Amino acid sequence: MKIQIKIALLFTLVCTLIIIAVSSAVYYFANEQAFQDFYTRLELRATIAAKANLDTDNVNSSAYEQVRNEHLQRLPDEREYIIRIDSLQSEAKTGLDAEVPQSFFTDISSKKKPSYRKGYRFYKGIYYQDSTGDYAIIISAEHAYARNFLLNLKTILITANLVATIIIFSVGVLFSKQILAPIRNITANVKRIKATSLHKRLTVKQGKDEIAELANTFNNMLARLETSFETQNNFVSNASHELNTPLTVIIGEAEFALSKGRTTGQYQQGLRVILKQAEKLKNLTKSLLELAQSGFSGSLSFEEVRLDELFRNIQKVAASIYPNCSIIVDNSLLPADFKTLSIKGNFHLLELCISNIILNACKYSTGENVTLALALSDRDVIFIIKDKGIGIPKQDMPHIFDPFFRASNVNSSKGYGIGLPLAQNIIKLHNGSIDISSKEAEGTEVVVKFPRG
Repeated sequence: MKIQIKIALLFTLVCTLIIIAVSSAVYYFANEQAFQDFYTRLELRATIAAKANLDTDNVNSSAYEQVRNEHLQRLPDEREYIIRIDSLQSEAKTGLDAEVPQSFFTDISSKKKPSYRKGYRFYKGIYYQDSTGDYAIIISAEHAYARNFLLNLKTILITANLVATIIIFSVGVLFSKQILAPIRNITANVKRIKATSLHKRLTVKQGKDEIAELANTFNNMLARLETSFETQNNFVSNASHELNTPLTVIIGEAEFALSKGRTTGQYQQGLRVILKQAEKLKNLTKSLLELAQSGFSGSLSFEEVRLDELFRNIQKVAASIYPNCSIIVDNSLLPADFKTLSIKGNFHLLELCISNIILNACKYSTGENVTLALALSDRDVIFIIKDKGIGIPKQDMPHIFDPFFRASNVNSSKGYGIGLPLAQNIIKLHNGSIDISSKEAEGTEVVVKFPRG
């Protein structure tokens, strides 16, 4: 069963239950009001009957009788009983009406005005005193109007409930169709996204409702898939190109050495070339594997990463590779509780990410100081790395995150063009952001933000 029909049925069930509850309340209160009004009419008749039959003043008695005959329409099967109080109990026992309980007569003797109902036959009793003695006046009648009225009301309410249920279900179907329209649009758009078009995104309307959250979740998933696919594609397409050069050199040197006899020095020179290219091949392969793995987060474990510990490890890595690089740690932006701060992530990848950026700064700083600072905002932990090195030419800035791309002014420096793409992948996996601003010959500033733990 489709969710649209389920919603319509649930909506119909809830609304129908509410309508039934309201209809029951209407029927109940109409029933009570009709009964109460009838009791009042019976009490009035009992009072007039007492006045007409027991008043010693003939004029008043005649007047009451005239009023009763002219203005009070006789009720269906109306019965009138005038009984002396001292004989009321015996009259009750002999069967005034076998259906009337004993308590009814007891209440009259106690000068109350009891009421009793059996089906649609109603009884009202009053205690009446005059010069001739004390009497119990009992009026009984069938409430035919209430019976007919309530029967018609019940028929109307049942019919209205059935018609309302049909209308509510129809409205529910249209309502659920309208509510689920954005989801159907999302489904249709997702079906059009293939492995070759992962760059496409769902249109997200302004708002924070569940539909917008669902669309954002899909977009985030697509972004992760796109990163993973691009990383794998880059690995396949670029690895063959980058690995081909050292392999060609190694094969060429080996073939040259084996083509004829060589001197010891020539063999040593060939082996040194092969060793150098093998080391290059090893480093390149390691970098390529790190780049490929950074685009896939399925096997990564995230934990609380202490910032002070991360800071110390990054400094050790930089000092071991570039001992002559002067790294200045700017503590002015650090909070007092720095040692207690943490972010959610993978320690190894975070260390690799920030270390790569700092190592790039050291490599291209041309002997100038590199500044490392940490700051906090309400939502993010911010790493700021500055250098006063060679900078990045303006025309190269759009390509700095392309794997194996190297700026036009770094040809004299060793590298594979993998550091920044690797750092960007790691930052994406941690839902962070990276922003780079640079001017050629003036230096570079890198700002990396990670959500606070």
